[in-house]
Amino acid sequence: MTSFSAINYQSLIDSIDQEREAKYQRYSREIESLIGRNSENLHALVRIIPYMMGMEASLISAKADVVFKTFDRYWTLFQIQNDIEDVRFYDSSNLLLAKWGNFEADDYRDNLLLDHIHEVNLHEQPATLMICVESCTQYIIEPLLVEGRRVGSMVIGSSLVDVFLNFKRASGSDIGLFIKRSSMPGHTDETPNNGGMSIPDWGVHVAALTDSKKNFAILKKTAMAYPELKDINQGIQNKWNSRYHQIKLLPLQGIRIADQAQLVIIMEVTDIVRAIQDSVWRIVVIGLGSLLLSGIILFSILSRSLSLLKHLVSIMPLLAGGGFVRFRNSLDSGWKKRFFKDEIDLLQEASLALSQKLENLEEKVAYRTKMLVSQRDELSKEKVFIENLLDTAQVIILTQDLSGKIVVLNAYGEMLTRYSESELRGRYFLELLAPDSEQYNLDRHLLEIRQSQRDQLRHEAVVLCKDDSKRHIAWLHSRLTWQSKDDPSAILSVGLDITEYKRVEGHLAWLADHDPLTNLYNRRRFSEELEQILAWAERYQHPGALLFFDLDRFKFVNDTSGHQAGDAMLKMVADMLSRTIRTADIAGRLGGDEFAIILPEITPNAAVEVAKKILGCLSETQLTLHGRTHSISASIGIAIFPEHGNNVHDLLAAADLAMYQAKEIGRGTWHVYSSIDQARERVHTLVYWKEKIEHAHAHNQFLLYLQPILSLSDNRVYRYEILLRMRDDDGTIHLPAAFIQAAEHTGLIHKIDHMVLRRAIALAARINQTGNSPIGLSINLSAHAFNDPELLPAINQALSTWQIDPSLLIFEITETAALDNLPGTRNLLRELKQLGCGFVLDDFGVGFSSFYYLRELPVDAVKIDGSFIRNLASNPDDLILVSALCTVAKGFGKKITAEFVENQEVLNILSKMDVDFAQGYHVGTPVPAEEIFPDKTK
Repeated sequence: MTSFSAINYQSLIDSIDQEREAKYQRYSREIESLIGRNSENLHALVRIIPYMMGMEASLISAKADVVFKTFDRYWTLFQIQNDIEDVRFYDSSNLLLAKWGNFEADDYRDNLLLDHIHEVNLHEQPATLMICVESCTQYIIEPLLVEGRRVGSMVIGSSLVDVFLNFKRASGSDIGLFIKRSSMPGHTDETPNNGGMSIPDWGVHVAALTDSKKNFAILKKTAMAYPELKDINQGIQNKWNSRYHQIKLLPLQGIRIADQAQLVIIMEVTDIVRAIQDSVWRIVVIGLGSLLLSGIILFSILSRSLSLLKHLVSIMPLLAGGGFVRFRNSLDSGWKKRFFKDEIDLLQEASLALSQKLENLEEKVAYRTKMLVSQRDELSKEKVFIENLLDTAQVIILTQDLSGKIVVLNAYGEMLTRYSESELRGRYFLELLAPDSEQYNLDRHLLEIRQSQRDQLRHEAVVLCKDDSKRHIAWLHSRLTWQSKDDPSAILSVGLDITEYKRVEGHLAWLADHDPLTNLYNRRRFSEELEQILAWAERYQHPGALLFFDLDRFKFVNDTSGHQAGDAMLKMVADMLSRTIRTADIAGRLGGDEFAIILPEITPNAAVEVAKKILGCLSETQLTLHGRTHSISASIGIAIFPEHGNNVHDLLAAADLAMYQAKEIGRGTWHVYSSIDQARERVHTLVYWKEKIEHAHAHNQFLLYLQPILSLSDNRVYRYEILLRMRDDDGTIHLPAAFIQAAEHTGLIHKIDHMVLRRAIALAARINQTGNSPIGLSINLSAHAFNDPELLPAINQALSTWQIDPSLLIFEITETAALDNLPGTRNLLRELKQLGCGFVLDDFGVGFSSFYYLRELPVDAVKIDGSFIRNLASNPDDLILVSALCTVAKGFGKKITAEFVENQEVLNILSKMDVDFAQGYHVGTPVPAEEIFPDKTK
C-alpha cells in the first residue's frame, strides 16, 4: 500500500511537470507568432508609405529636407495608431535622409541599422531584426521602389508592447522583458520608477512587465533567493503574499546577441500547489495506516517461524565444529512436522541436507588435502626443472620490476654479458644497452608495458658486456599478469643473440653492391654512382670520362685452363685497377669480363692517358697456371660526359660502342667515342642487338616455334623442328637472322644454345608424358656449340631432370659448323650418340665436302638444302642433283629429309624418289609451340 502511495505521488508530480513544460512550449510558440504578426503588419505599413501623398516625388528627389517635410505630417499618426517608435529613410548610397523617433542617439543602434541597410540596398531584399538597448524594438528594413526605380530603403521600428499585451490577454500569464545591463552603459537604477526597473543581482534592466508593480516585487524577492539568473532558466517556483508563482526565462528570437535580452514568464500556480499539498497529505495518511496494519499482520504470521528460526540459529555452531550427527538430532527434537509446509519447514529440510553435504564435503577435503600434498611435491619437481631449463636455454632471460630495474638473470645471460646476476640486480635494464638514436623512445615503450598500456614490445639493441665487447640482441618484452610480494617482477624480457646474424646481414648488404670475386662495385651500384656523378658534373659543369673495356680472348682462357684461371685473371685485373686509378675514380665489374671506370673531373686527353696506363699495366701482367702462361690485354672504349651522354644508359652505350670500335681497330688498344665513326652504325647495331638479346633472355622473351616434318611413307608427322624467335617489347617477332650474328660476335650465343636446349628438352618431356605415339624434336646447334665445354653437361643435366628418352632428340648441324672444328664436332657427336640422341647433317649438298662429312661424322640423316628442292618441278638439273644426292645418302644408310617443300607438285616428285621426310610451308608453317601443344597446367 505504501509503495502504491509513493507511485501515485510520483505520477502526480510527473504529470504536473509535463503539463507545465507543455504550457511553456505553447507560450514560446505564441510569443513567436505574435512577433511574427507584428512583423507582417510593419511590412504592410512600409509598402503603403510610397503611395502616401507627396511621398513618391520626395523619395525620387532623394533630398533630405524634402523627405523630412513630406513625411513629418504623417509621423504623429504613425506613433498614435501603429505604436511606431522609429522611422528612417536612406538613399540608395546608404546615406541617412531623415529620421523620426523616441530614442536618444545611440551608436550601437545606428551602426547595426546601417549594416543591414547596406545589405538591403545591395541585394534588394527586406530584412527583419530586433535591437535591444533600453528596450527591445522590432525593426523592418525594406527597399523602396518608385516607378520601378530603386530610390533607397526605409527603416521602421515598433515596440513589443502590443505583443506583451496580446500575450497577457491570450494566456492569462504575465510577461516581462529583461535587458542585460551591459548593453545599457551608465544605467544604475535599482528600484522601479517612471523610467524603468532593474534587478542588480541578475544584472538586468526590466524594460517591460505586465502588472509591473506586483510582478516586479515578485521578481525582486526571487532574485534574493536565486542570485544567479541562470538558476531560473529551467523554471523555479516562488511564494509571495501566500500565493505561488512559476517563473521561467524564454529566449527572445531575432536579436544579434543571444542572451542580450530575454523574456520572463510569471505564471500563478497557487491552485495547483495547494492541490498537490492536499494529495500529499492524503497519500501520507493512507501510507502510514497501511504500514501499521501490515506490521500487525506480519507479526502474527512470523512469530512461530521466528522462534523456530531462533532454535535453528542456536544449533548452527555445531556444524562448524564437525558435530553433524548432534546437529541433526537437535534439529529433529525441536521440530514438529505439519501437513502444510512453509518456508521455515523448507529451511529445516535444507539444513538437514546441508549437514549431510558438509559431512561428505569434509571427507572430500581430507582426501583432496592428501592429493594437494602430492601435487605440491610434483610442482616442486617442475619448479626445479623450469629453473634448470631457464639456466640452460640459449637465450637471455631476465625480469624487471615496475621501475625498470633487473630482478632475475639466467645463467646464459651471465655467460653472454660477463656480469653475474648479483652485479645486475637492482640496475636499470636500459643501462645495459649502448646509446642508440633508434632507441630514444624505448624507455617510454617499456613504461607503457609496466603501466599495462601494452602487452609486448619487440626491438633490437646492442648490449655492452662487462669485458667491453658488444652483442646484438633481439629483445621481446612481455607484461607479467601476476604479481607477488616475494617477487616484484613486472616484465619478462627474453633476448636472442643475433650478433652473427647481423654480421652476415652486413656482408649480404656488401654483396648487394659489390662483385664478390673482385670486390669491385657491381653493375647496379656502379650505375647508381655514375648517375650521381653525372648529376654532380651537370650542376658544377665539371667534365668527366667513362672507360669501358673487356678482356681480349678471355673465353679462350676459360676454355683452355678452366674457370679457375679465368677467375684468377679477373682478380689480377681488379687489383691492377685499384693500384692504377685515382682515389676519386670508381671502378666496377659489370659482368663476365666487362669492367668500367668513372673518371670524374678529367679532360678527354687525361682520360686517354689513363686508358694507355691501364693497357700498359695489363700488358705487363701475365697469368701462369698449370704450366700455361696467358697474357692479358683489353679493348677500351672512352666516352666523355656530358658531351657523349648525360644519363647512365646513353653514356654506357657510347662507351660500349667505342669499345667495339677499338676491337675493330685491333685488340689491345683504346678508342674515344665519336659520332662520325664510319663503323659507328654497324657497331651501334651490334650493341643494339646485344642489349635486346640480354633483355629477352632476362625477361623470357625467346619463343620456340615448331614446324612439322612429314613422313612420306604414311603422311603422318612424328617430328617437329624447333625454330627460335625473339619477341620485342612492342610485340614484334624477330627471326634468328636479325640477332644471331650479334649473339655470336658478343659471345651470347652460348646462353642462347643452353636456353634452347633446356626448353626443348622440357617441351619434349611435356608433350610425350601422355604415352601416345612419341613425338621427336629436331634442335639446331650453332657453330659455336662445338667449342662450348659446358654444352654436354647442360644436356646431361636436362635429360636427367626431365627423364625423357634421348632418342626423341635429333640435333641438326650444318656443313659450315662442322668445317670450323671438325675434331670437336666429331667428339661431341660421338658423346651425344652414346646418350642415344640422333643427328642430321643440314644443308646437305651445298659444299664440295658434303660426301666427306657424310663418311666422317656419325650422322643418322641428311637434310638436302632447300636451294635444290624449291625449283625441283621446273628445273631438270635440280632433279638430277637431288636424285644423285639421294643415291649417295642411301648408299651410306642415311635417312633423307627435303626442306623448302612449298607446293604439292614438288611433294609428289619427292614421294616417288628415295626421300623419307618432307618439310616446308606446304607441309606446315612454323607456329608457336603452345598453339600445337598447349600447356594444360597453366
